[in-house]
Amino acid sequence: MKSHLKLIGIAGSFASGKDTVAHHLEKDFEFTHVSTSDMVREAAMRERGSIERPILYEVAREHRKTDGAGAFVLEALKKPRPLVVTGIRALGEAKELKNAGGVLVFIDAPVELRYERMKNRHRDTETELTLEQFQKNEESEWHAGDTDADFNLRDIKTMSDVVVDNNLPLNEFIKTVYQRLFDIS
Repeated sequence: MKSHLKLIGIAGSFASGKDTVAHHLEKDFEFTHVSTSDMVREAAMRERGSIERPILYEVAREHRKTDGAGAFVLEALKKPRPLVVTGIRALGEAKELKNAGGVLVFIDAPVELRYERMKNRHRDTETELTLEQFQKNEESEWHAGDTDADFNLRDIKTMSDVVVDNNLPLNEFIKTVYQRLFDIS
């Protein structure tokens, strides 16, 4: 299938289903998927030899301040279209995506459900976190400041074209995202 949408950005809370939607867009509509989170992990490993969450925060902040608040999305925009960019966490990234004509999607889900998903995906040392630590980590991305380079999921959610709560079974969740995405344009 082909989509008339050529650029989609996906932001959202931890383990909410951002990459899951992107993988379905790849499979169903032949989108190229670029994860800014993967870009940050690659930079952190190259520069610091670690991909632990505190290091990822530092590396992302440093690159946004040095290379520009939307640097990761600007790099992603060089990839072929149709394109889906996931892991948008700073206003500068969201603004660059929208300036390029993209549709911004925000995905969320109840914290307990996301915590269980995070534990099941076995990524890094995330599985060792308690629910309270998971929530504390998330607070640092929800709103770390008001500059375009700061982590700011709160304001990204507000400026999103589509907001979806992922508390549904997978097939229903994907169907809901597709209905909202393709009905808006």
